Amino acid sequence: MKKNAVSLFVLLSFLFYLFFFPQNALSSAREGLLLWYHSVIPVLFPFLLLCNVAIRLHLTDALSAWLFRPLHLLFGCSRSGAFAIFTGFLMGFPMGAKVTSELAQNGMISREEEQFLYGFVNNASPAFLLSYLAADQLGNASIGPVFLVNILGSSALYGILRSISFRRKAAVQSVPESCAAESHAKASFSSSMLDECISDAAFSALRIGAYLILFSILTGAVLRLLPASRTDVLILASSLELTTGIRLLCQASLPWPVNYLALSAVCTFGGFSALAQTISIARLDRTQRKYYIKSRVACTLLSIAVACGTLAACAAPV
Repeated sequence: MKKNAVSLFVLLSFLFYLFFFPQNALSSAREGLLLWYHSVIPVLFPFLLLCNVAIRLHLTDALSAWLFRPLHLLFGCSRSGAFAIFTGFLMGFPMGAKVTSELAQNGMISREEEQFLYGFVNNASPAFLLSYLAADQLGNASIGPVFLVNILGSSALYGILRSISFRRKAAVQSVPESCAAESHAKASFSSSMLDECISDAAFSALRIGAYLILFSILTGAVLRLLPASRTDVLILASSLELTTGIRLLCQASLPWPVNYLALSAVCTFGGFSALAQTISIARLDRTQRKYYIKSRVACTLLSIAVACGTLAACAAPV
């Protein structure tokens, strides 16, 4: 009953904002739509499609074999799990979780490894951090590697720490050779298979777009209804949608140490929009959702700790 009352309150508040501030809502929705049109469709959709095809045809095996040794040494992952780690750290939200989910559905990783991977493979892409954050918004490309090491390094460190219990429980279970051979025998390229991959990629891209528009409207509502000059309001608005949040933080007149910590935290967490996208795209169940949220929070805290260490090292006298 209490949960229904909260849901009703949120819904009515959202309707109130749309009704009394239609121009602001329309402007925010347009920003979200343009972000989806300029970023998700041309950048993420091809990766969604190619990953779908590669996983269903087991074309990931060659790359996984090359990645397996170093990544297994660090994280204790399986061969297919190595591909999920590679994808998650390279392609950005929500590709890591999407690929992990696809691998699990195709029987290429165990359920235990699936949940383990969700904890750290879903991250902002290096290209996004180097180009949009450092070069475009901060206007300082040379600081990009610092954010790269901080944000992706924190997620990698969390994965290494979690792998201790993962290895202890012997959670990595290889797919039996007979099953793998059967999967390879059944996998073949066809127009129907390609249609399924295209439909899945298009539907995933459409859902991501819907979440971008929704959270862009919520960001606009927070900035319109609350005093944007307050730091806590700025942090709240920045944590809703990552791209808009970075822009808000970079335009704010915050001291550099505070801004650096806030940017590190927001980029590591990914924003509530990326959180909702991941839960939807990867079809996380209740247990997986709890684990994923806890893992994102843990990675964010690690990132803040690393950022504090970086600031302390820079401030220390030579």
